[in-house]
Amino acid sequence: MTLFKIKMKIIRTTVPIHNSFNGAVLKITLLYIFFMQGHSLLGQEMSGLRKNTIKLDLTSNVIFRNSYNFTYERVTKPNQSLCFTLGYQQFPKVLGLGSGIQATDDSKKRTGLKVGGEYRFYLKKENKYQAPHGVYIGPYISYLNFKNQRDLRITKDDGSVVDAFFESNINILNIGFQAGYQFVINDRFAIDLTFIGPSVSHYGADFTLEGDFDIDEEHEYQNEILQAMVDRFPLLDDLIKDKEVDASGKTGTWAYGYRYQVSFGYRFGHKK
Repeated sequence: MTLFKIKMKIIRTTVPIHNSFNGAVLKITLLYIFFMQGHSLLGQEMSGLRKNTIKLDLTSNVIFRNSYNFTYERVTKPNQSLCFTLGYQQFPKVLGLGSGIQATDDSKKRTGLKVGGEYRFYLKKENKYQAPHGVYIGPYISYLNFKNQRDLRITKDDGSVVDAFFESNINILNIGFQAGYQFVINDRFAIDLTFIGPSVSHYGADFTLEGDFDIDEEHEYQNEILQAMVDRFPLLDDLIKDKEVDASGKTGTWAYGYRYQVSFGYRFGHKK
C-alpha cells in the first residue's frame, strides 16, 4: 500500500468575530470541513483494490489454431498473487507432411489443452502500486497436450498409392521462472507482459500410422511427418535427437524452453 505524506502549513490569521456564538460556529464549521477532507483522502488511500483478474492470452493465437487461453489471478497478500490458467488450443496447421504424403482429411480430430499455474511476487522496492500492478517475478508450471487425427494418401517410391491413417499425441510440460510487468488501468483493466520466462521442458510424443506397408516404411513415413511438424512448430525442434522416432512411434526428451506472452484482463470483486 502506498502512503502519501501530507504536508500541512499553519497560517496564523485574525478573523473578526462579533460575538462568541458566531465564533464557535465558525470554528466548528472549519474543523468539520477539515475532518471531512482528511477522511476522504485517507479513505481513498486505505481502500483496498480489486483482488480478482481474469485475462485472455493474446499471443497464443499467433502460434496456434483456435486458441482460447484464460488466466485467473487472485491477490493473496499485499505483494503476492496466485494464477491459474486453463485453455483450448489446436496444433498449428501443417500444409505439407512430407514427400509423397498428402492429407485427405485433417478435420477428424483436433483437440488441444493447456493448464498451468504460477505464483507471483510483486517487488515492493520496485513498485509504487499495490499488487497486481508493477514488476513481478515467480515460478510457473504449464502443461500442453495436442491430439490430431488425419486421413492420408501416401505415394510410394514404386508409384503405388496407399490410403493411411495417422494419429499424433504430443505432450509438453514446462517448469520455469518468469519476470514481467502488469499495468492496471482505472482499477478495472490489466495489460500483462511476460517478457522473461526460461524453463526446463519435457517433450513427449506418441505417433500411430496405419496402412498397407511394412515396418521400415512405417518408420520412414513417421519421421517424414515428424520433420514436417517440427518445421511448422519450431518448439518441437528438441522433441527428439536427430528428429527420429523409435519403432513403437514413441519418443520423449528434456530440453530448455522459453515463455513470453501478452494478456489483456478485466478486474472484478468488491473493494474492502
